[in-house]
Amino acid sequence: MTFPNQLSPTAVFPSTRSSFCSFLAITFGISWGGWLLLALTGRNAFEDLEMGMLLILGGFGPTIGAIWLTQRSGNLALIEAYWRRVFAWRRIGLRWYAPVLLLYPTAVLLAFVINGRLPDFSPLQTLLREPAYLVATLIFVFIFGPFAEELGWRGYALDWLQVRYSAFVASVILGVIWWAWHLPLLLVPGSFLHSSGDDPVFLAGYLGTVIIYSVLFTWVYNNNQRSILSAILFHFSINLTSRLIVMSADIFVTVTFVLIVVILLVLWHFGGRRLARI
Repeated sequence: MTFPNQLSPTAVFPSTRSSFCSFLAITFGISWGGWLLLALTGRNAFEDLEMGMLLILGGFGPTIGAIWLTQRSGNLALIEAYWRRVFAWRRIGLRWYAPVLLLYPTAVLLAFVINGRLPDFSPLQTLLREPAYLVATLIFVFIFGPFAEELGWRGYALDWLQVRYSAFVASVILGVIWWAWHLPLLLVPGSFLHSSGDDPVFLAGYLGTVIIYSVLFTWVYNNNQRSILSAILFHFSINLTSRLIVMSADIFVTVTFVLIVVILLVLWHFGGRRLARI
């Protein structure tokens, strides 16, 4: 597969199966190790600072794995390209900032319209009354999730998969891996997955949701010179919207169907092989 920057595969992503397996081993080892240890304590990570550190460490598993392996490679071209993709905001096309930042909140608002209901902005209203808390929330949402994960999932793993599979298939595979990575959080008190228990219907729905996100992330990433920053900002938009707008289960289901329609349009216009017009 040819990427937007036309660099050779060995210069821009892990070229061997062992490097990809090492990434998964480090990522899952750090994340699952920390989260399962936290689960064994039975303590709520959001009420206990020491346990909270374990939760945070686990969340950074993908990024730690990617940075460690990239730096350890000793390949200066790969290292320099990697960090440019993290921080170079000009890699993102100007017209792409709209879908990166507004696609998900637009889908959420459209879901409320379809269901004939007004959005519940009460979390946002609360934050607007406390500017310091608002700033702290923006920083927290940006770091824990978007930055903690995307340097690994899109910044490292996706390239390896795309050189072997079409962009769409690579996205589905990475989506399944991403979903499995979250599973120990089912056992962690206070986590967003804990309240669901082991409901198979919920887990199947969550798998579908993560795969949908994964395809959209690849679409954004491939159309912006493999910009890791574009994936970080897209992830940030999803997480921030979910924090600022209260969504019931039926709204969330409608959002999912809206995003499926978006994916069908993306596949029709860009094609599944690259999910990009290069």
